[in-house]
Amino acid sequence: MMRVWIKFAKESPMRFLSHLDLMRVWQRAIRRAGLPVAYSAGFNPHPKISFASALAVGVTSDGEYLDIQFAELLGGTAFERLAETLPHGLKLLDWRQIPEATPALMSLVCAAQWELPLQAEENHMLQEALQRLLATSSLPVEREGKKAIKTVDIRPLIYGLEVDEKESCLRMLLASGGEGVVRPGEVLKLLRLPAIEGRLRRRELYVTSGHCFQEPMTVSFN
Repeated sequence: MMRVWIKFAKESPMRFLSHLDLMRVWQRAIRRAGLPVAYSAGFNPHPKISFASALAVGVTSDGEYLDIQFAELLGGTAFERLAETLPHGLKLLDWRQIPEATPALMSLVCAAQWELPLQAEENHMLQEALQRLLATSSLPVEREGKKAIKTVDIRPLIYGLEVDEKESCLRMLLASGGEGVVRPGEVLKLLRLPAIEGRLRRRELYVTSGHCFQEPMTVSFN
């Protein structure tokens, strides 16, 4: 048996692919590469593949992750073959073998970094809006639940917000996991930014190691 985390990018040609369709693309690529993915037991076995965090349709990313269990140890060229089978718009960036007893990557993810390129007029407008938002102790937003609309205070779950004037972009470090989730659209609405179709990008996902955030590929299991 061999358990692996794979980091990949989802580029513009694939940004309208749904979460379910993306899983199917990866399953087909793994089959074409001839990799022996492990299957669950039971009446309806399924491949032991899961994403660290779902990505909204229309959003691109440099920091997506798969958690995969293989039925046997893989040789050094296995992931080169897998990278070659991926369609245009998906790019395998890195991989690492992890201990089989490691909790599911989905359960470890706690934050996500987002980036939004800005237009010249937005750069100036955002500076004051950002300062006002960060100075606020409470930021209630309404979310539609299964039975009723509920109000959530997202302020404690916003870990970082900044405008990079040199790169002309807004960067957001937001909670994403079991402790709570902040949707980037909620923050952008509070900042009164216009429509962002095709502009938002997820740069990285983070897990907690001690008292700091770390990328999954760098966290230690010792």
